Amino acid sequence: MRNYYYLFWSDATQRFIKHNPKERGWEQKPLILISWVFTLAVLSTMLWLKYFHIYHSKIGTFGIFTTVGENISSILDMALVFVLIYIINYVLIFWRNRYLLLIEKYPLGLFKHSVFVPMIMLAYFLFTIFLYGYLTGQM
Repeated sequence: MRNYYYLFWSDATQRFIKHNPKERGWEQKPLILISWVFTLAVLSTMLWLKYFHIYHSKIGTFGIFTTVGENISSILDMALVFVLIYIINYVLIFWRNRYLLLIEKYPLGLFKHSVFVPMIMLAYFLFTIFLYGYLTGQM
């Protein structure tokens, strides 16, 4: 069975290296972008759970910080989730150059379709749907 998390990262790093072969410090750009996409996916999931009355927290969106204000709490929650996902992604992918092993295991031409682009589109699509519902008070 394929590990889709590592497949996703292998695809993203290989495509970034392919389009920016001479850039130094290239690891930060895909790491920040993909960590942000995963943060949006987590936020979309939490808003979805709130919409269907499965999960309710009176302390912000994720229930991590106390509320100073509704907007500030959600921003702090999202920033904390982003930092946690960023650290996890760094340790699992870029620490001790593990991405080189992933590139060997999952070469770029192995699959006909990219995993990277549909994941980003899905995360932004879900985020905009649930953000609209959250801001209009329908959630």
